[in-house]
Amino acid sequence: MTIKDFQEVIIPAMEGVFATKKDLESFATKKDLESFATKKDLEIVRFSLQADMRENFVDKAEFAQFRNESFNFFDKIIKDLDILMTEQKMGYYQKQKERSLWTIMIEAMKEHQILSTEQVQKIKELGVF
Repeated sequence: MTIKDFQEVIIPAMEGVFATKKDLESFATKKDLESFATKKDLEIVRFSLQADMRENFVDKAEFAQFRNESFNFFDKIIKDLDILMTEQKMGYYQKQKERSLWTIMIEAMKEHQILSTEQVQKIKELGVF
């Protein structure tokens, strides 16, 4: 390959792919560069973003306070649920005792013929005991 081949074939092919010095000279003029943001413009944007972040986001102390309030609220809910569940269990056991008592009383009334057979049947139909 000679220099002539290089100049006639390879360089024109490369010009189609890569930017030439001529292309770069016309790419951005000094006037074009002046229209870009200056350092002062970037500082204004930065301060604006910082102000927005202060308004829209919370800091660590605010987050910690929110977290503590949330945990306290959940603790109260769990405590209340525990009380309700305990009361429900106590009510269930109390109801069981009452049912046992009434079963004994009804059987005793039936044996001593205080209740008639019809009355005992009506009580059984209620399905309470």
